[in-house]
Amino acid sequence: MPRPPFADFSSLAVRELTAWIDGNAAWSERLRDVLGEHLALAADKAGFDPDGAFEELGEYAGEVFGAALEDLCTRRAAGPAGNLVNDFLKKRGQRLPPLAKAYLEAMRDSAPGIYEVLAVAPGHGVTIRDLLLEGESFDVTEISASRQLAQWDLLASRIVMLGGKRVFTGVLVLLPGDEGKALLDELREAMHDGLAQRAGGAVAGETFRREATGVLRGLAVKLGATRIAQILAARRRPLPELVNRDGDPIEFIEARYPLNGKRSDVAARLDGEPALRRAGARSAQWDWLGAASGNLPVASEPGKSYALDSLVDGDAQQVVLAGLSLSGGRLMIAVNSRRRLERARALVEPLLAGLVGEPGIDAKSVDAMKAEGPDTAAPSRRTVPKHVERQVMKRFLDDHYRKWLDDKLPMLGGRTPRESARDFDGRERLVAVLKDLENLEARRKRDTGSGYDTLWLWRELGIEHLRR
Repeated sequence: MPRPPFADFSSLAVRELTAWIDGNAAWSERLRDVLGEHLALAADKAGFDPDGAFEELGEYAGEVFGAALEDLCTRRAAGPAGNLVNDFLKKRGQRLPPLAKAYLEAMRDSAPGIYEVLAVAPGHGVTIRDLLLEGESFDVTEISASRQLAQWDLLASRIVMLGGKRVFTGVLVLLPGDEGKALLDELREAMHDGLAQRAGGAVAGETFRREATGVLRGLAVKLGATRIAQILAARRRPLPELVNRDGDPIEFIEARYPLNGKRSDVAARLDGEPALRRAGARSAQWDWLGAASGNLPVASEPGKSYALDSLVDGDAQQVVLAGLSLSGGRLMIAVNSRRRLERARALVEPLLAGLVGEPGIDAKSVDAMKAEGPDTAAPSRRTVPKHVERQVMKRFLDDHYRKWLDDKLPMLGGRTPRESARDFDGRERLVAVLKDLENLEARRKRDTGSGYDTLWLWRELGIEHLRR
């Protein structure tokens, strides 16, 4: 989709405005003051002074500067130069095309909001719902962000009308999970208190919207500080180690054995081994099943490492230790650690003595895979065959979510999803949890090309009508 023409005018407007501020000592100082307000609120919690926090932002400093500039554009003060946009347009507005002037005027009158993404048309726009003003859903034209967002995302941004279309301004803050919900609750309470002070009682219609917009402008510092806190936390957070449930670092390894005997004989011996289970009724694939090590029975230490494995029927104590498949005159064994490779060889090689030759082995660490990047050409052979990877993942998630339906969950107040679906309060919590799951899978599909369809969970729980 080509870049919409109004995007050029908004960029021009911001460039002209910032250049003018640079040459105006009074407005430069006021912009620094607003930026300092945004920084101070987040820096203190992160153990920085505001200047140190700004340096720590690195390549994100421009984004934070933009949020402060948008905030300053909406502020009013006494005196002839009470508003940045008004002062600039009075002195330089004749140099701007009409759409550029219209963008700055819309920015001046805007307020930040919290929105829920209802639908995404990548490269075109999104359909969103205002969660603070509780209005109707509407479409926003957006090219780049629509390729990054997923259904049920929460985000903070300003939205303005330009060229007959709703568009986001330059700064958009994603609010993941519990962080977004907590901030939404906090802002709703602040807006309620602010409306009570400004209006002095119940208000409705245009009066409500006007007063609410005024309150939301005053919350811009809180939203700016939220984004700064996200950036500072991410830059300090060490990357988690990926391990399996034996506690071994994840490494993607495939052993390829040439067949020296008949394929049917190899299959018969694999079928006769109690530790192996056919992955499908007619498929030449097997799972090697075993118990997870006592070193890491359920999960690794939160925040430091992630335990990855395919589970057997949702049981965290039973894992798929290896995947075996017969294809093209070879037996392939896929495992996720060196230690499991040795264990797999110790199981398979005596079992298939005389039927297979010496294996060729491919191994790749997680770091090596990340270093390749998404544009790196794929190797001639996958470390883990794609069809095996997809089948194992779907089987794992099917089993996981069947068990999940009857698990007592802290986020549901210690109740199971099935129990929560039976009453109003429980359903309200349950809908939020299901949206989080659906959002997670939508983002995974966007990033990897494959995701898990959780729609059946809504149907199983009898609340599909609440999915809106």
